[in-house]
Amino acid sequence: MCALRRTVLLRQASQRSHHRLSSFSSVSAVQPHPSHVGRVASSAHTGHLSVLSSDVVTKNRSVSERVRWILSQPERRVLVLTGGGGADSSLRAELARGAAVFELERRGHGVFGVREFCQQMLRETGRDKRVFGRAQLAAFLMHHRDALPVTRFHQGTASSSTLQRRKSIQDLLQLVRLLESEAVTPELYGKLAAFDQETPADLTEAYAVYQELLAQHNATSWDGLVLDVLALCGAERRPEGVEPSEAATAAAREFSDALLRGYTDVVLDDTQRLTPAMARLVGHLCAQPSVQSSTSFGRVLFEGESCSRTQILEQQMLETAARIRQQREVTQATLAEDEASEEGRKLVQMRVFAQQLMSSSSGKDKQKVEKASSVSVSSPCALQCWSFETAEDEEQAIGTFLAEKLELGDLKGVTVLCPSHADAHRVALALGNQGLPVRMDDGQFSAAVTSSGVPIHLFDEPGVNAVYSLLCALCYPSDSRHLYNVLRSDFFAFPAELLSRLVEKEHKSHVDLFQVLEAFVESDGKSLFASLQQRDDGQQSSPPASLQLETGLQSARAFVKLIKRLRVECHDLSAAEIVQSFLEETGRLETLLSPSCPEHERESLALADFLRELETAQSVVKSAHVAFVAPYLLQMRETHVSSSASWHELSPVVGDGTAASATEEANVRVLPMTIHALESLESLASSVDGNDADVKQHLLVLMSMRDSKFPGRMKRLTLPLPYALLSRPYPVQTRAEHLTSCEQLAYRALTLGIHNEVVLSFAALAATSSPGNDVRTKREVLSRTFQPIWHEGDHQPLGGSRVNGGLSKGSAASLSREASTAHVAATQSSSTPPSPPEHFWLSEVVDLVREFVGRIFLPIWRHKEPPSAVVSDPKDDRAKQVPKDEFPRPPVLANRRPAIEEPVTARRSAAPASSGTYEPSHLSYSQISEYLRCPHQYYLSRVMKLEGDVSTSMMFGRALHEGVAAFATTLAAAQLDGDVSDEAKTLAAVEAEEAFARAWVGDGHGLFASKEQSEFFFDRGVVALWEFMRSHHEDPRLQEILHVEHDFAFHVPEANVELRGVWDRIDRVSSGDGSGSSFVIKEFKSNMGGADRDMRKLAAESLQLKMYMYAFRRVVGEAPLGAKLQLIGGESVVKDNSKRRRRTVDSGEDGLVLFSEAAAQEAEAAIVEVASGLRRGAFEPTPGFAECAFCPYAGSACHSATDAAAHMNEAGGRRTSRSAGV
Repeated sequence: MCALRRTVLLRQASQRSHHRLSSFSSVSAVQPHPSHVGRVASSAHTGHLSVLSSDVVTKNRSVSERVRWILSQPERRVLVLTGGGGADSSLRAELARGAAVFELERRGHGVFGVREFCQQMLRETGRDKRVFGRAQLAAFLMHHRDALPVTRFHQGTASSSTLQRRKSIQDLLQLVRLLESEAVTPELYGKLAAFDQETPADLTEAYAVYQELLAQHNATSWDGLVLDVLALCGAERRPEGVEPSEAATAAAREFSDALLRGYTDVVLDDTQRLTPAMARLVGHLCAQPSVQSSTSFGRVLFEGESCSRTQILEQQMLETAARIRQQREVTQATLAEDEASEEGRKLVQMRVFAQQLMSSSSGKDKQKVEKASSVSVSSPCALQCWSFETAEDEEQAIGTFLAEKLELGDLKGVTVLCPSHADAHRVALALGNQGLPVRMDDGQFSAAVTSSGVPIHLFDEPGVNAVYSLLCALCYPSDSRHLYNVLRSDFFAFPAELLSRLVEKEHKSHVDLFQVLEAFVESDGKSLFASLQQRDDGQQSSPPASLQLETGLQSARAFVKLIKRLRVECHDLSAAEIVQSFLEETGRLETLLSPSCPEHERESLALADFLRELETAQSVVKSAHVAFVAPYLLQMRETHVSSSASWHELSPVVGDGTAASATEEANVRVLPMTIHALESLESLASSVDGNDADVKQHLLVLMSMRDSKFPGRMKRLTLPLPYALLSRPYPVQTRAEHLTSCEQLAYRALTLGIHNEVVLSFAALAATSSPGNDVRTKREVLSRTFQPIWHEGDHQPLGGSRVNGGLSKGSAASLSREASTAHVAATQSSSTPPSPPEHFWLSEVVDLVREFVGRIFLPIWRHKEPPSAVVSDPKDDRAKQVPKDEFPRPPVLANRRPAIEEPVTARRSAAPASSGTYEPSHLSYSQISEYLRCPHQYYLSRVMKLEGDVSTSMMFGRALHEGVAAFATTLAAAQLDGDVSDEAKTLAAVEAEEAFARAWVGDGHGLFASKEQSEFFFDRGVVALWEFMRSHHEDPRLQEILHVEHDFAFHVPEANVELRGVWDRIDRVSSGDGSGSSFVIKEFKSNMGGADRDMRKLAAESLQLKMYMYAFRRVVGEAPLGAKLQLIGGESVVKDNSKRRRRTVDSGEDGLVLFSEAAAQEAEAAIVEVASGLRRGAFEPTPGFAECAFCPYAGSACHSATDAAAHMNEAGGRRTSRSAGV
């Protein structure tokens, strides 16, 4: 009865499908006749049918029809494989409508992703292995780095730099993952290196060692699973002339039969998403004797194109069939839309319109060109192009536009595509704050991310951070940071003010925090009170409140007792047992085992993930003790490991038959413009019924499409690639290929076939900081990818504040509870006291405390009317510095209580209050660069006057600058006297070396790990200095050194601030033809590591050179010829396009950038931007890898990354708890 019903549904779907079979070709002599795709899907064909389509809707419906027809045949068993993950595939959700997947498996069918299928088969045959993700592999290779015979890992200063070591491991990991995905074995790779000089032998050895190390630990990667199954099936790639033994062939055939387990049919979906190794495996399976028929469905970008993965599959199937003496026919089919239908014509027109995005290098064929010439190139749906001044204006206007659309009720769904993950998170927060029902349900990135858009690290999860810090504190007793993290966690109710006093005493007494805690406990708090009574400024410090002191003493006693016991037990117990003991002692074990709220449930899931990583660490280091496990965990901390709890459960798949369909309620989907997000949208497109398209519309918003992010920069593989072993398309390695891939992404976004209206927008001043922080902006232009379809003149929606607006009461009823709460709070009058919420969560209290601490300690102080920081003079409009007493101070605790007592929803929805200001006395390039890198670092350094750590590279560069300055000064003085003899040059060189030595002696030996290391870098600096002086005398264009270390200062009226700086050197050079300026500004940069640098690229992107040229014209009144960036130490490189190799060259003109008006405008804009940000008091941190890795305050005064992670987790927990209560 069930099979009969499916047959009826199949016929109905076949009648509704406006598809046709357009062309056939066959490897065999059999030529099938063209017929309807529904008949082909339901036919009892034998052999293999390869189906390609440029329309994802056509392809997905055909797959579903084929699988359902096989399911209706009681005597057949189908194995359904997908190129992506099996759990989140649209086909799996489509099949779940008729019967649950476990019911299909009970009846002998199977639905898997290829990787999951391999893992399942290895597990069932007793060959199960631990699977490492990318983050685990990176930590694994870092731990075994010394065992990898890669020469570049152990040469020069890169071997002693943690950052360089980590970068080298990431490069190697990219290469081995590529080799595994291509089914390249170590033997095949080594065979290539034997006769190909372009393939480094050390990389082939490293790949073999990598495989051996994984085998020793019974581990593998996800691509390694496929490689293992290929080897067991006998389908692995072998060097030419190598054949397996008869015993190996028999074992391979037996394993291949066990893989199929009686399956009679194989259906493969999304062939284009397969790796070459997966395609080989599926082709091998389709050739087995038990398989009656096999069908593969793939998506191509343009009609008539071929799919490389399909070709690999067919070739492998024919090879296997010939080897096992089986007759196998291959038939190729192409599906196309029926242009006779309205829906088909609209989709064809949209494709022709979207082809304008594709450049001539994208390979458009003759058929597409002819079709484009016969059809008017105009968008078949409404296309609106909007440009905005700032990112905030764009967010506000788009939010207003979407709210009006949703309120009218004629939208079925909204998709917002952003150029990056960080932009997607920023836009989602902005639209959510306006009361819109936002979803971030792309399965490829976490909904719980930090402020920079990076998924929250597993070790930063609440609960996990305390356990991780505890293990590190036991391994490194003198490092107080880990003890501090444990104390500040919610495992101990330690008062924040008391902890701050203890940390202050630790810094002043130069002992570790645990000793301070011990003294605090032994003296019942008297030691702390006695040391803090007299402050440095002579004032009396008030003791902590008695209740706070009593609570702190109680927590400190328990903490000291626990740490003392665990320090003894960690030598006997395993790390996992230490964690269990800690959880039992703190009373959290029972809560984690039986969570009673969403926050506890999330913490329990995160801790379970951490324990799995802990078990892996114990296995890798071959020891269970903390002393060996903790260093490995530190390596894991530097990778991007995220918790399974942070990957929020996906929204219900459209049309999955459960409760209400996701499209029945209008939602705003915010996704990044990535291949994974577009594949998710294509799955959605296949579920949308075209008959309902006229009732409700779908809207596509391409938002913040600026050129710096889309296409933006490309990521390339840095190690040499063995192209002889790779299949096409090759990894993107050139700028042209990157631009083409972005054009294809944009084309796929426009041709989804489900959107009735498209909005394209960008902001001229786009935010580059963390979401929600208006601290950094830069001038942007429209993405070059979308310029062919951009047009001016569209009416923009009013960007009025959504705080006082919001959706109507009727439309708000259909939104989520969170969106409705935010809307109600936003529409309340500021003068009317809001009613208290019905439920008051503990996490909201934590949020209140967090905001209170942030307002006290962060430099953003709220005032109704901030005092003016600039005093204007009618005769002179230059800004005067605000006296120290007039700088706005943080309000005291009593003044902050009314704000804290406001409900959470009202405070979040209220418009931000005015912030305090900061007026700099002047600006310099170092200040501007520091502020653009991280405003909070500027605040700590320039406002708070905190001294950061001096690094070895800073001292190395300072000493070289002193030497170069002394050389130029002595030589310039001799030239003025007319002395250009060799004695004068020698004297200048001696003066330079003595100046270098004097600068080195000051603090050089205290910064290096040893005296030998200091002497090594000292000798390197002397060699670099002499090399610089030699190249100086060989410069044929140099005529005269005019100035050395020359100061300048002038007023910039556009920013109302004085700009100061120091030119390293100003030379007079010959201009070649004798015309134009002859002044060149030189800026020297040290290169302690000796690494190759592309000086042309560095100079072209240097804001410092542009600013110094801008200053020269303002001060001298004449524009210079240019500015030159010269490297001291190491060699510069250029790219030789003819040989595609890097070669070292002399300095020449590599680092020279000529003066231009565009460069001057960019420098002036940077000055205006920084001055404006300072006067707004915008000092929020902008954490990022590059910013925090070299920040002198990252390990002491700034904890923005961890704080942002915890704050995001708490906010996500509250949203989950509220939605669960609906």
